[in-house]
Amino acid sequence: MRTSFVSTMTLWKSSNSTLDKLQTNLIKANKELVSGREADVGLKLGYKTGQTLSLRQNRAEFDALIDSNTTALLRMKSTTTALDQIRGNANKFRDALIATPIRAASVDAIKHQARTSLENMIASLNSNVGEQYIFGGLNTQEKPVASYSNGAAPSAAKAALDAAFAAPPPAGFGFAQSAAAVSAITPAEMEAFLDGAFSNLFQGANWTNWSGASSQNIQSQISTKEKVETSVNANEGAFRKLAMAYTMTFDLGLENLNEQTREVLVNRIVDTLSEAVTDITAVQSRLGVVQEKTEQAMERMSLQKTILDEKITNLEAVDTAEAKIRVDQLMTQIQTSYSLTAQLKNLSLVKFI
Repeated sequence: MRTSFVSTMTLWKSSNSTLDKLQTNLIKANKELVSGREADVGLKLGYKTGQTLSLRQNRAEFDALIDSNTTALLRMKSTTTALDQIRGNANKFRDALIATPIRAASVDAIKHQARTSLENMIASLNSNVGEQYIFGGLNTQEKPVASYSNGAAPSAAKAALDAAFAAPPPAGFGFAQSAAAVSAITPAEMEAFLDGAFSNLFQGANWTNWSGASSQNIQSQISTKEKVETSVNANEGAFRKLAMAYTMTFDLGLENLNEQTREVLVNRIVDTLSEAVTDITAVQSRLGVVQEKTEQAMERMSLQKTILDEKITNLEAVDTAEAKIRVDQLMTQIQTSYSLTAQLKNLSLVKFI
């Protein structure tokens, strides 16, 4: 017969080892109860772990696209609001020109309205969302359009127009807008200037006197397979035409022109405004189509996310009721272990001597 040495210290340490295991299992069970997901997915799924990782990667991709689309939609809605304001002001100004005969008494009011409309257009084109200029194209960090009225010193656009007007014939008229000789400008000379030197101020490199925007719009990946332009830039032809119409009104000596030449100029202003309004409507239609596509893509991805969530749940989910039972059982076992440990600590031969 053989006996083995047993001490209270050995029993105490054995209880501590069991307690450590119980606490580890309790942490695991609590985690599963709170998250509803296996604490160790790899251990449960084995070779199927790759499947759940793939599903989660797809879901993360949808989350990123939806976040990006939310930003793009905010930009497009803000752009639409600004375009509505620009188009509305252009319509009001055109209607005022058509309804009000241009006489000496009304010139100042018309010029003031044109200048105000230009300033409002520039303010709308310089709108920003989230510290990004929405009409800047790819250049979202810089203000797209410079002010035409630049305080005491003339802006680059104003200086270019003054120079073109005062240039020697046939390019210009050879004098300033405020000169008395403006009254001698003929309708044919005004039409030639509008089609030539004046029009050139709003084309090509000359437009950089007005705009620092990029002509390339922002492209957004709205779904896994679709990429679209989700912005409008200040270099659109509609904005150039509006700038032309407004500056024609208040900065080509309208008040000093003779009646026939003034009529030619006003008719050109009205025609240019009408073209600009039509162009803005086309831009809004284009943007509306993209906005609808983006919203539809978000709806599809939301449905796909729901399907992915169901598949992930089927693979990773735990029975929360069973997890709660395990937590309760482990808590009971831990309390019992604490009680036994306390009793073992009190075992001592000294108490029996």
